[in-house]
Amino acid sequence: MSWREDRRVWELPHLREAHQMPVLDCALPKSPDLKPTSAADFWSVKFYPYTRPGVDPVFAVIGGKRILVCRPPSGKDNSKIDIVREILDEDNDIDNFACAWTKDAETDTPLLCVGGGSDQLKIFNAVTGKLLRTLSGHGGEINDIAVSPINPDIIASASEDCTVRIWSLDPRHANQPCAAILEGDSHEETILCLAFHATGRYLLSGGIDHRINLWTLPEFPDANTGKNIPTRIYYPHFSTSEIHGDIVDCVSWWGDLIFSKALKEHSIVLWSITNFNSKLPPPPRANAPTTHSTSHRPSRSAFVPSPSSAADNAITLFTRHLELSIPESHIMFTRFGLFPGHKKSELGRNPVIAFCNTNSKVFFFDLARLENYWDIADDLPGPDGRRVGSRGGGLSSSTCSHVNSVSLSEHGHGSKKEDSDRDRDLKSKSIPTDQTPRAHPFLLPFQRRNRGGGTGAGALARLARETSLSESTGSEYTNQDEASQAQSSSHNSTHNSTANSHSNSNSNLNANLSAAANGKGKIDWARSREGWSAKYEISDPLRELEPHHTEMVKGIKFVGRQVAWSNDGMWCVVVGSGGSIGVLGRWDR
Repeated sequence: MSWREDRRVWELPHLREAHQMPVLDCALPKSPDLKPTSAADFWSVKFYPYTRPGVDPVFAVIGGKRILVCRPPSGKDNSKIDIVREILDEDNDIDNFACAWTKDAETDTPLLCVGGGSDQLKIFNAVTGKLLRTLSGHGGEINDIAVSPINPDIIASASEDCTVRIWSLDPRHANQPCAAILEGDSHEETILCLAFHATGRYLLSGGIDHRINLWTLPEFPDANTGKNIPTRIYYPHFSTSEIHGDIVDCVSWWGDLIFSKALKEHSIVLWSITNFNSKLPPPPRANAPTTHSTSHRPSRSAFVPSPSSAADNAITLFTRHLELSIPESHIMFTRFGLFPGHKKSELGRNPVIAFCNTNSKVFFFDLARLENYWDIADDLPGPDGRRVGSRGGGLSSSTCSHVNSVSLSEHGHGSKKEDSDRDRDLKSKSIPTDQTPRAHPFLLPFQRRNRGGGTGAGALARLARETSLSESTGSEYTNQDEASQAQSSSHNSTHNSTANSHSNSNSNLNANLSAAANGKGKIDWARSREGWSAKYEISDPLRELEPHHTEMVKGIKFVGRQVAWSNDGMWCVVVGSGGSIGVLGRWDR
C-alpha cells in the first residue's frame, strides 16, 4: 500500500449513536448460570452480507423474544438508528441469543436464522417478519449459527448437546433438512461458537471444554442430503485444547489463519495450523486422527505426521503469532468482530478487529498497521534519535504477508545499494520529523512540551510571566508554525524596544528561556518508540498488543456481547446488556 494514499484508509470508527431499547413486558427472569436469559439484553448482531459494499447496510439484533432489523444513521437529517422491522418470537418462554443472515437462493429474499434457549432453529422472512420454517433435531440450546459462504442454503448450528448440525434450506430437502451431524470424539461439553472458512469446506468449532476443532466438510448437498440418514462425521481433522486454558466463546478465520478468544484470558490470539493450506484438496475423511491414534494428546492433526513425543506436540501442530489485549473481558459470551478488508475498496482495505468489553469500551486493532510498522521500524530513529538499523528475528512471513500480501523477508537489509535505496525512500514512507511530526498517517510521535508551573523551563516561564505578561513563553502547543514564531519574535522585539528600563534583565532571562526551551517541539524518540512498540511490535508472539484505538460508548453502562461490521467496513455495531446498541462509523462521505 502506498504511503501517500488517503489518510482516511487508516481511520478507525468513532461513536455515532448509542441507544437502549426499552424492556419488553414479557422479559424473562434472569438465571444464575452462565446462559443469557434476560429478554432485556441483546446478544447477537449481524450485518446482511449479500449486498455490494456500501449499498444499503442493514443489520439484525437479537435478544430474548425480540428481533430487530435496522439501518445505521444515514446522515445529518437522520442521526438515529432506523428500525426497519421488529419481529417478536411468539413462543412462550423463548430466549434467542444467536442469529445469522442467509437468503432464498431463488428469490434473494433476506432470511434470518435464529436460535437460542430452545433446541429449534427458526427461519424468518426478514422483510415480512413471518416465521417460515422450524428445524428440529438438536438435544439442547443452540448457541451459534453460521452460514456457508458459498451456498446460502447450507447452515451450521452449534448446540449444548455437544454436536454441530449442518442443515439444508433447499426446498427439495424440506422433508429431511439435516444434511450432516458432527459429533463423536470431538467436543466433550457445550459448543459455543462456529466459523466457516471462505472455501466452505472447513468449519471451526469452540466450546466449554477449551477445545477448538477444525472439521473437513463434504461438498453439500452430498449423497445423504435430504435422506433419512444424514452424513455423520466423528473426528475433526485438527483438534487442540492448548491454544486457550478456558472456555472458548469466539473463533474466526482470517484467510488460513485463525483468531480466537476465551473466558478470563483478556486477549484475542492469532494462530495457525501447521501445513494447513486451503488451496490444496481437503484431506480424506479417513485421515482424521482419533484419540486412539494420538494417545489422548491435547492436540492432534491430520496435516502433519504425529510428533515423536507429547512434549513436541503443540510446537509441531500449530503456531501462535500474536495476541491482542482486551482488558475487562472476563465473562462468557463476549465476541469480537473481524472486518477482513477489501483490497479493491477505496477506503476499506485494512483488516480490523473490534471488541467491546464489560465496561462499554470498544477496542480496535488495524492489522495493516502491524505490517506497515514492521516495514518502517528500522528507519525510525532509536531512543537516542539515531537510526536503529536492521533487526533480526520476528514473526513468520506467513502472518504479515496476510496483511498486505508482502513477505517480511523482503524487508530485510542486504547490500549497501539496497540500504541506500531504502534511505532514498524514507520520504515516501513519511517518517515523522521535528519539522513534520504528523507526516505519518498513524505514527504520531510524543513531543516535548514546556508547561508553566513546573521546574526548568516551566519555572523560568512562570518567572517571565511575573516580570512581563507579554513575554510569557509557557506553551501548550508543540507544532508552532513559522508564521506564529515570526509573530512572537516581532512582538517580543517591540516590547523590548518600549521597555528599556528592563532590557538588561530581560535579555538575560530570555537567553535562559531560549536555552531551556531548546527541546520544545522536538520528538522524544524514546517515549515515541515505547508507545508504538506497545501497539505495533510483533516480534514476540506472547506479548499482548495494546489497542490501536479505544472508543467509549458514552452515556450507557453495559456489557458488550457482540460486534459486527458492514461489508464495506464503514459501520461497526456493538450490542449488549440492557438492550444496548452502539453504532460507530468512519469516513464521512
